Amino acid sequence: MAGDVPFSASVPKDDLRPNSKGEASEEAGSAEGGQQGLQEKATVEAVLTAVYTLFEAFQNSDAEAFKSIVDKGARFVRTGYTEDDKPDVTSYTPEYFIDTLKKVKKGTLSEVIEEPFVQTRDNLIAHVWCRYRLYVSEQPKHSGVKSIQLRRSVHGWKVVDVLDTIDSS
Repeated sequence: MAGDVPFSASVPKDDLRPNSKGEASEEAGSAEGGQQGLQEKATVEAVLTAVYTLFEAFQNSDAEAFKSIVDKGARFVRTGYTEDDKPDVTSYTPEYFIDTLKKVKKGTLSEVIEEPFVQTRDNLIAHVWCRYRLYVSEQPKHSGVKSIQLRRSVHGWKVVDVLDTIDSS
């Protein structure tokens, strides 16, 4: 569909457009893609900047930066399985994370994302899939997959929903 732009971390930063097979393509930024291709590339870069800002705020225990990138009505949902193998879902508000970031020493929490895949539509909404690993005091806590939804506002891209899984291993 027009406006849907996937991105893979393995694609060089100067060439964010994949070919029809999802691979980096020399044609991505060429005249063939024209102005639309450049706009889509800029949109993907802006979306990823917002996502990385969210994770930097988390790592820096910066509650103000976190608030600036997260929509007031955002939801954070963690999914996994209980010890007896039943689905478990826990929801958090932005305030939960803001309060946590105010209490936690900078560098205590760190979340690393890998292989982000970005889809956008009409330069208004975006969806990012990625693998992640959470560290607490530099020790691995858990990993899984994140699904991050964003919306474009007059102030830039805002995170509206974050859903993640916790790998069972």
